[in-house]
Amino acid sequence: MKPSFRIFAILLVVCLCTQLMSSGVQAQTEEIDQLRADRDEVRSERARAAADLDPLLSANEEIEEALRLLDEDLSARQAALDATRARLDKARSDVLAAQGLVAVEQQKIAELRVQLQRQAISAYVQPRTDDEVLSSNDINDGERRRALVSAVSTSRNDILDELRTAEANVELGLQRAEAAQRDIEAREQQAILQVDEVNDAIADRQRLREILDARIAEFQAEVDSHAADEDALTRQLTGLIAEEEARQAAIREAARIQAERERVAAEEARLAAQRAADLAAGRVPEETAVNRADAQLLSAPPTPVGSLIWPVQGVMTSGFGPRWGRQHNGLDLAANTGTNVIAAGAGQVLSAGFSGGFGNLVLIDHGGGLVTAYAHLNAINVRSGQQVSAGNSVGTVGSTGNSTGPHLHFETRVNGVAYNPLQYLS
Repeated sequence: MKPSFRIFAILLVVCLCTQLMSSGVQAQTEEIDQLRADRDEVRSERARAAADLDPLLSANEEIEEALRLLDEDLSARQAALDATRARLDKARSDVLAAQGLVAVEQQKIAELRVQLQRQAISAYVQPRTDDEVLSSNDINDGERRRALVSAVSTSRNDILDELRTAEANVELGLQRAEAAQRDIEAREQQAILQVDEVNDAIADRQRLREILDARIAEFQAEVDSHAADEDALTRQLTGLIAEEEARQAAIREAARIQAERERVAAEEARLAAQRAADLAAGRVPEETAVNRADAQLLSAPPTPVGSLIWPVQGVMTSGFGPRWGRQHNGLDLAANTGTNVIAAGAGQVLSAGFSGGFGNLVLIDHGGGLVTAYAHLNAINVRSGQQVSAGNSVGTVGSTGNSTGPHLHFETRVNGVAYNPLQYLS
C-alpha cells in the first residue's frame, strides 16, 4: 500500500468517527434541549396560573405560594435573557474575529501577489532555458543551474499554494462573519421578546406583591382591632355566661322548690288518707310528721356539645394561630356578601348586635362553657335569648366592623378562652 493511500484511508476513518461522534452528541443535545423546553413550559404554565390568582378568594398560603412561583419564573426568565445577551456578545466578538481574519489574509494575499509579480518580472528580464543549462562549461556548473531553476519553480509553487490557502481563509472568514451576523440578528430578536417577557413577569410579581402586602396590612389591622376588643368580648362572654348560669340556676332552684312542694303535698295527702282509713277502721291514727326538709335536686347535665358543623360555605383564607406577627383567634371564611351563615350547633343566643371591630356579632352558648362567635355579619337573623338548632340561619356574610372584605370570622371559645375551631368542626 502506498503511503499516500494509507494516509488517505486514515483520514477517511477519522472523518467517519468524527461524524458519528458529532451525530451522537447532537442527538443528546437535542434531547436535553427538549427536556429544558418541557420544564420551562411547565414553569410558565404555573406562573400564568399564579398571575391569574383571585386574591379575594385565595388563602394566605396560596398567595404566598403564587408569589414564590412568580419569583421563580422571573429569575428563570432573567437568566434566559442574560444568557441570550451573553451569546449576543459572543456573536459580535465572532464577527470582529472573522473580519480580523479576513483583513489579515487579504493583506497576506496582496503580499504574495507582489512576490509573484517580482518573480515574473525577474524571469522575463533574465530568462533561463534548459539550453543554457546544457551549454554550461562543466558538469558542476550545470548542476548548480538546474538546482537554481528547481528552487525558483518550487518557490513559485509555494507562493501559489499560500495564495490559494489565503484566499480559502478569506472565504471561510467571510462565511463565519455572515453566520455570526445572522446569529446576532436572531439573538437581538430573541432578546427583544425576552425583555418583554421579563417586564411582564416583573409586572405580575409586583401586582401580587402589592396584593399580598395589602392583605398582610389588612389582616394585621383586623387582628389588632380584634385584640383591642378582646377584653371587652371576654368580659361580655363571661358576664353573659354568668348571667345565663345564674338564670338557669334560678330556674333549677324554682323547679326544685316546686318539686319539693309537690312532694310535701303528696306526702300530706297520703298521710291524710291513711288517717282517714285508720279512723274508719276504728284505729287510732299514728301521728306522723311530714318531712319538709329541702330535697337536694341534682344539677341538669350540660348541653351536649358533639361535633359542630361548618357555619358557611366558603374558602378558609386565614386559619387559627400566629401569622404575620399576630395571633389570629379564629377562622376567616371568605364568601360573597349575603351568603347564609348558620349556627354551628344547637344552643341559645347570648348576644346579637354590633360589637366594635367585630362588626355585627352573634354569640351562641352551646353549654359546657362552649360559645361560638360569628363576626362581620352583614345581617343578623337571631335575637338574644333565642334557642337555635344546628343549621338555623344566624345571619349573612358581610364586611362590617374592621374587615378585610366579605368574610365570616368564626371563633370557638370555652369559658372565654379561644381554641382552634378545627378541633370542633366536622
